[in-house]
Amino acid sequence: MSDKANQSLAASQPSAETEEMTASILVVDDSRTSATKLAKAVIALGHRAAKASDGGEALRRLGEEEFDAVLLDIVMPGLDGYGVLEAMGSDDALSEIPVIVVSSLDDETASVVRAIELGAVDFLPKDFEPPILNARMEAVLAAKRLRDRELTYFRDVDRLIKAAHIIEAGAFRPTELAIEDVSTRSDSLGRLAIVFQSLAQEVYVREKRFDQTARTLRGTILVLIAGLIFGIVPALGRMTAALEVPSLGVVVWANSVAAVACFGIGIVRGGRPKIRKRHLGFFLIWALVLGCFYQIATVTIASHVEASMIALIGSSRGFMVFALAALIAVERPSLQRLLGLGIGFVAVSAVLFGQGGGSAADSILWLGAALLLPMLLAIHTILMTWRPREIDAFMTVGIMMALSTVMLAPVAIATDTMIWPSAGGGRVGMIILVLGLASGVAVALALHIVAEAGAVFAGQIAYSQTLAGIAWGMLLLNEILPLIAWLAFGLVLVGFWLVQPKKAGEEFSATIPIGR
Repeated sequence: MSDKANQSLAASQPSAETEEMTASILVVDDSRTSATKLAKAVIALGHRAAKASDGGEALRRLGEEEFDAVLLDIVMPGLDGYGVLEAMGSDDALSEIPVIVVSSLDDETASVVRAIELGAVDFLPKDFEPPILNARMEAVLAAKRLRDRELTYFRDVDRLIKAAHIIEAGAFRPTELAIEDVSTRSDSLGRLAIVFQSLAQEVYVREKRFDQTARTLRGTILVLIAGLIFGIVPALGRMTAALEVPSLGVVVWANSVAAVACFGIGIVRGGRPKIRKRHLGFFLIWALVLGCFYQIATVTIASHVEASMIALIGSSRGFMVFALAALIAVERPSLQRLLGLGIGFVAVSAVLFGQGGGSAADSILWLGAALLLPMLLAIHTILMTWRPREIDAFMTVGIMMALSTVMLAPVAIATDTMIWPSAGGGRVGMIILVLGLASGVAVALALHIVAEAGAVFAGQIAYSQTLAGIAWGMLLLNEILPLIAWLAFGLVLVGFWLVQPKKAGEEFSATIPIGR
């Protein structure tokens, strides 16, 4: 290139080229001399240049790298310039890259016309002057930048429209909108994206707070109902003892009733269970903990420790669940939740001591053994967090009760504590029926509470169960419900509100009601 040409090229180069104005240009020419000349001219204009020696290499590089423009020779061995233009035109991504054809063909007009028809945007002779290259490059790149901005704008508009549809659909999470980078724009589109994000986040936080309140109310109601149902068990147990019927035999038949009832409800609700091999371990452990160990321990300990003292010790179940959940990181512990559990424990303790619970006759050994009962129930509560969610709650309880029946029946027969339908007459049969239904429904409710509100919140069933046991004693056994029990009930409700269900996770979706 002559000194005069270099001076002209330097004069045509912008004096303050910014990084945003720097382009990446692909030079495609089978002639090393021509390719080098074009690349140097491109670099002298302040752009980056890459070279390809034929059409095949050019298409490969275009597919792997990003280029703002292509300087394309027409006559090349193998895939010529026309072939490259045809391939780029059939590719949605490559068709947006502007191409300036460079040719020294004799029939220049015909070759230019054909190249333009195939998608080229301009023509440059091989014997070009630097100002001509600069002018055509700037025109092409300016059009490319404008087109890129238009495409980006329309893509961002499309993303905002999709975000609006997500919000309008009624359930969303802010991360689903995927408009974070759109909000960085400095124009009205960016401000609109910020409004969308702010709206979505505000609604999400509000709905999540409402969801927490609703789940607290639902959880409290379910805990009270489950405790009310569970609470009838001690009264039924005392009625059974008055009839001198072996408790273990009653448990076997009650578990059988619970299994049949829960199977029936489960089939109506969700059809037959689809039990997998991976589920067997859970059911066996659960049946051993709740259906066997707990039932046998209850029967044994109840003959040595007064029922009211067992109820008081059982109230520690909430603390044990809290400790286990924190230890194995099932739920997040907090001082507020611990305070809520403490309030419930104090309330129930006051009622039981007011009732004259506990006696000096209860040996320290048996009182210590009684701690096994709330511990087993705490383990049972934690186990429920891992139950197979694809199996209906009632069906899950039915399977567990059936397994526990199979395990306990041989023990009852071997210890001669098994009872048969004729024992005790119809009254025993009614007790077994009510006990079985109560146990099955209460455990199924507990499963639902654990799934929705968490194990720590569900652990408070112990408090409502104790208070309900006193109430059932009043109704069935003519016991008197003192005023302190009602006050304790109010304190237990305060405890529920402090403990709070587990917070909704990332799966939570907010909902905006939009009239259509």
